Amino acid sequence: MSEVAVIGGSGFIGRALVAKLDSGGAAVRVVSRGAGGPPQKNIRYVRASVSDAPAMRRALAGVTEAFYLATGGGDRWEDFERDYVGAAGLVGRLCLELGVRRLIYTSSIAALYLGEPGVADDSTPADPRDEARSYYARAKARAERVLMELHRKESLPVVILRPGVVVGRGGVLTHSGLGYWPVDTWCLGWGRGRNPLPFVLVQDVASALAAARCAPGIEGRAFNLAGDVFVSASEFVKELAIRSRRKIRFYPQSLLKIQAVEIAKWVIKALARKPENPFPSFRDLKSRGLFTQLDCSGAKTLLGWQPNADPEVFFREAIDMNLRPIPEDDPRKPPLRC
Repeated sequence: MSEVAVIGGSGFIGRALVAKLDSGGAAVRVVSRGAGGPPQKNIRYVRASVSDAPAMRRALAGVTEAFYLATGGGDRWEDFERDYVGAAGLVGRLCLELGVRRLIYTSSIAALYLGEPGVADDSTPADPRDEARSYYARAKARAERVLMELHRKESLPVVILRPGVVVGRGGVLTHSGLGYWPVDTWCLGWGRGRNPLPFVLVQDVASALAAARCAPGIEGRAFNLAGDVFVSASEFVKELAIRSRRKIRFYPQSLLKIQAVEIAKWVIKALARKPENPFPSFRDLKSRGLFTQLDCSGAKTLLGWQPNADPEVFFREAIDMNLRPIPEDDPRKPPLRC
């Protein structure tokens, strides 16, 4: 039986993808720095870092398709450049060398500039001004370009998928896509929090990734992934408060005010001569507001992707499945009804 490699298969999306592939009868090779788990019939674990060429060559040898979901980074741009940009190029070249039939790369909507009203479809390129973005957004944008350049020049069979704000079982409730959380009951929005966000359930992302394994004629394409339940940041936080029975609040913020605060922090760090202190990017702050809507028709048409469209299913998977049971003596526990 041929094997499929899932690089970064121990992460949030990676675990859902491995389960999806396993349920479909695929033999899965989970590749990660801390790979390990109980023995399973069709799943085996390989320990390797994406920056270690010999280890990755061994990890990818003999696989038919490779899914790339590895993450990394640190405090310096050099860390992100190594773990995202350099590693993407390394894996792409190894896939060419080893004859891997298709490389499916999981990027992020952070690679796009989404700071203005409008629509971004699959043809929208990664942010051309990525030097004005966060290290993560810049790294994802440049990793996409490296892989697409390998496709154009050396026919690397690569497909790129860009998930939106991914939520679901095993995820976090205080998602940074909603805003900044100084504590787990305060969400300071990236703006007013009224525009619908590109939420997508993790199992729907896994379904799209799995579909990209065998869909014909999609090499060299990128696909946006956002679900069909349209909820704003303020609405999500309100629902989180209701379902958790906690006093969780969403506080709209002026982007200009946030930028002023960030500049003040930058000045203090500069006076203290702290290293790695880039000037706060207003372009990156605006893009965090996710004001641009995503057109996902490409994934629906070419991958046959059908994301969840039921709000109750969405909130159950995104919130309820990540809540701890309320103890019997907790004052939030509703009284028994006769």
